[in-house]
Amino acid sequence: MSKKALTAGLDIGSNQVCCVVGIQDEVTRLVKILGAVSIPCDGVKAGAVINIQEAALVIGKAFEEIDRIVVGSQIDNVIVAMRGNFINAKNSKGVASINYSNKEVSKETIENAIESARKQIKIESDQEIFQIIPREYILNQQRGIQNPIGMEGTYIEVDVHAFIASSSNLCNITKAMSSVGINHSNRIYGYLAASNILVTKEEKELSCLVIDFGGLTIGLVHYVDGMIKHTDELSNGSDYITRDIGHKLRTAYSISKEIKERYGAAFAYNDFKNEEFEYKAADGRSIKKCSKIDLVNGIIMPRVDRILYEIKEIIEKNNYGEEFLSGGIILTGGGSSLPGLSEAFEKAFNCSVRTGIPNSDKVIGSDEILLNPSYTTAIGTVVSVFSNSRYYIMQKKSSENNLMSKISKWFEEFF
Repeated sequence: MSKKALTAGLDIGSNQVCCVVGIQDEVTRLVKILGAVSIPCDGVKAGAVINIQEAALVIGKAFEEIDRIVVGSQIDNVIVAMRGNFINAKNSKGVASINYSNKEVSKETIENAIESARKQIKIESDQEIFQIIPREYILNQQRGIQNPIGMEGTYIEVDVHAFIASSSNLCNITKAMSSVGINHSNRIYGYLAASNILVTKEEKELSCLVIDFGGLTIGLVHYVDGMIKHTDELSNGSDYITRDIGHKLRTAYSISKEIKERYGAAFAYNDFKNEEFEYKAADGRSIKKCSKIDLVNGIIMPRVDRILYEIKEIIEKNNYGEEFLSGGIILTGGGSSLPGLSEAFEKAFNCSVRTGIPNSDKVIGSDEILLNPSYTTAIGTVVSVFSNSRYYIMQKKSSENNLMSKISKWFEEFF
């Protein structure tokens, strides 16, 4: 019996590596998530590889673990979710004439228009475009067209959102993967992958903001009138809250993280209960005390307020108007689980706020995986492979099929 062909989504996060595998159901056409693994990694930081050997080791371990979860299957595609401050986005427009004989828009016409838009984007010699998203097509001056294939006209314009990255950073990720026998089929902007499975069509039409609250970065995806209007990334996140706790309470990072998770909150919300707790000081012996209200008001809230201020600045800078958040804010990412965070955003932006959950009309799987925000980006990356609403700058697919045997061989040589 032939092995099932699976797709893997690899998310290089703030300080961890997540890998999710799935397959599309032939009947329902839904993507079924079969397994997920998340491993802390000192070799990556804010989406970039800072130690190739360490990153390779963890990536290899992740695929080894996945292989144990989905025995009897074979991973055919590996898609990498990209994020980090080495990535930026630019908008561009392109145009293509339509075949004179039948005046019908074809796939080739679309590709010609997108290629025209790509050529208009100016990038540095050490940069490359790794993904292009069409935002809108304009056929003979008719705007708002999402899928023009089969329509008739004389020329078509396309408005695109392109993601550009540092070539060296992309190369380091590729090297870390290839050193353990893993070759990626494609790359995708991670925050976009997450938003695609969290946001409904109605929310996009109303205009909404997706906030991916990570450890060292916060990703923003803005939808206005159904289209991607802007993407951005802040160098901030839940790890900064942990650091603030450590500095103020003068305790180790691991203790600070435990304090944040057990007693922390974004602000003193209605059901907030104050209490005093004990913790070990930096020397590992001395016992200190602190109250929850002092922790929240004196340490966590100032950091949350700063994050809210930075996001507001981005919104005001892009000048989308009051209707920009009619569809509300959708929170995701590991840091979004901080109690009171949704209420803090509601108060600051005066709009509805909800925690993002993968749409059941796109993906299915165990709640343990789907409801864990740490896996959302990797899940979205797998789902993106089966979506017809995206365009990628494709990478050459590896001819190596026996992925797991290469990883196993690497582990044997390494140890």
